[in-house]
Amino acid sequence: MRNLARKQEPRALVTQEFGTVVRADGAALVVETDAGEFRAKRAKGCLLEPEAGDLVLLAVATDGRCYVLSVLEREDGAPGSIVADGDLNIKLPAGRLGVAAQDGIGLVSAKEVAVVSAGLSVNAVDGNVALQSLSFVGTLLRAEITKAKVFAGSLDSVLERLSQRVKRSYRTVEESEQLRAERVDYVAKKTMSLRGENTLVTAQELVKIDGEQIHLG
Repeated sequence: MRNLARKQEPRALVTQEFGTVVRADGAALVVETDAGEFRAKRAKGCLLEPEAGDLVLLAVATDGRCYVLSVLEREDGAPGSIVADGDLNIKLPAGRLGVAAQDGIGLVSAKEVAVVSAGLSVNAVDGNVALQSLSFVGTLLRAEITKAKVFAGSLDSVLERLSQRVKRSYRTVEESEQLRAERVDYVAKKTMSLRGENTLVTAQELVKIDGEQIHLG
């Protein structure tokens, strides 16, 4: 009869040591302890990347495996890095995630940064946006601005309807201005003035001048 009992392999015994990171040697960390020097891997649960001089907790197994479990102490003021191999997802089934920093927050990506939410709110004293190309698709845009300045090499707009209401309007065109329309209607409550070195009025059918007084010349 075939013996189906599995052979029990002896389990490796694990001890823990305090150690100081001496240096990084490729993917391994060289850690010095009272028991000697060990070459260890950073455990997956140790998100804070160990640096030289850090006091770490080391797990040493009798089968030769050795892992840095955690960074315990680091020099005051020294920066730290949370490093993970491959993709990293932070998930909260319930609750709110907050990120706060006193001196600034930087987001850097070699590829895309995507934000998806039911609402987006940005509050800042000063803002700078530098983009080589921008595409905006929306249903409604509302802006309340005290003062705005736009400097552009060219501006092209394609609109179904344009409505503007201003108190005063000033425009200076250095070279030429052209208007093409099926109908043009200008109405002034008081005075309309057209001045030029040469003024031409041309119509294919009818030119009409109507007024209580008409002065020519």
